[in-house]
Amino acid sequence: MVSFLIRKLVKDIDQPQRPEVRRSVGSICGACGIFFNILLFLGKLIMGILTHSIAIVGDALNNLSDAGSSIITMIGFRLAGKAPDADHPFGHGRIEYISGLIVSLLICIMGFELGKSSIEGIIHPTAVDCTVLAIAMLLASLLVKAYMMYYNYKWSKIIDSTAMRATAVDSRNDMISTSVVLLAVISTKFTDLPVDAYIGVALAVFILYSGINAAKDTIEPLLGTPPSKEFLDRISEIVLSHEAVSGIHDVVVHDYGPGRKMISLHAEVSAFEDMFYIHDCIDNIELDLARELECEAVIHMDPIDTKNKDLMRLQEEIREIVKKIDERITIHDFRMVPGESHTNLIFDMVVPHDIKSSEKALQTMVAEEVLKIHPHHYCVIKIDRSYV
Repeated sequence: MVSFLIRKLVKDIDQPQRPEVRRSVGSICGACGIFFNILLFLGKLIMGILTHSIAIVGDALNNLSDAGSSIITMIGFRLAGKAPDADHPFGHGRIEYISGLIVSLLICIMGFELGKSSIEGIIHPTAVDCTVLAIAMLLASLLVKAYMMYYNYKWSKIIDSTAMRATAVDSRNDMISTSVVLLAVISTKFTDLPVDAYIGVALAVFILYSGINAAKDTIEPLLGTPPSKEFLDRISEIVLSHEAVSGIHDVVVHDYGPGRKMISLHAEVSAFEDMFYIHDCIDNIELDLARELECEAVIHMDPIDTKNKDLMRLQEEIREIVKKIDERITIHDFRMVPGESHTNLIFDMVVPHDIKSSEKALQTMVAEEVLKIHPHHYCVIKIDRSYV
C-alpha cells in the first residue's frame, strides 16, 4: 500500500536523492506510520485495560510514542527540504538528523516509563486475564509492525534516510516487544507469578538499549563522519573518467544533510597542457559531480611535471618507502628543488588518523630511508590527516 501511494503521488521517483522527492517519500511514510500506530495504540490500550496487563498497556504506550515519532519525522523531512537562505546558506538538511535524534530520545523515555511501571507491578502484582481477543490483537499488531518495518527500511535505503532507518529499527523492536508481551499474557494461564511485570522490565531494558543505539546513529552525522567507500569510489570514477586528470588527492566531503553535500578535492593535471583547456575540463568535472551526486564541488588544480623522468622515479621510490610504514599512507604534490650541495624533495604525506606515530617520527623515518638511498637528498614533508 505504501509503495503504491508513493509511486502514484511522488513525481520523479526514479531520482530519489532529489530533496523534493525525499521530502515527499518521508511525508507519506510518516503519515502511514501515524495512522497504523494510532490504530494499534487504541486497540492495545483497550485490551490492556480489560485484561489488567501492564505489558499490553506498556506496548500500547510504545505505539503512541511511535505515532509521535512519525509526526516528528514528517516535520523533520518538511523542514530539512527548505531551500537555503541568508541565515542557513548550506540549507536545512541536518534537521532530518535532529528529528531522528528526537525519535531516539522518545524511545528512551518510553523504555524508562515502562521499566518504572513494571517494577511497580512486581512490587504490587495484579492478576492478568488471558483472552482469545487479547491474543488476536497482539498477533495482528505483529503483522502490522512487520509491514511497517519492511516499508520504512525499504524506502530508507532508496532515499538514504537515517530518520527512516531509526523508524524501521523501532518497528523491529516493537515486533520483539509485542512477541514477548504475547508470551507473557499466555504464561498467566500456567503460573501465578507476575511474569507480565518481569517481562515488562526486560522489555524496558531492550527499548532503552535500542533507543541509545538509534541516538548514536543520528548523533554521528551531526558530529561529522567520513563518507562511505562507495561514495568516494564514485567521486574517483567521475573525476578520473576525464583524460586531463591523472590523479586526485585531498578529498574532503562536507555533509550538511541528505542532498546537501559539498566536495572539495585536488586534481593532478599535466603542467604542459593548455591552461584554458585544463580549466574547461575542471569546470566540466564539477558539473558532472553536481549532476551525478547531487552536490556542490570545488576542484583545485595541481600541475604535475610529467616529463621529468628523475622526478617521477624519485616519487615512485618514496611511495614504496611510505608503504612499508603503512599501506594506507600516500604522498602527493611532489616537487624537487636541486642545489649545489644537496637536493630538497618537497611533498605532502597523507596519514590515517589511527596511525599512532607522531608526525615528527613519521617525517624522520621517511627522511632517513631516503638518505640511505640518496645521501644528498633531503625531505621536506608536510603531514596531512585524511578526512575520508
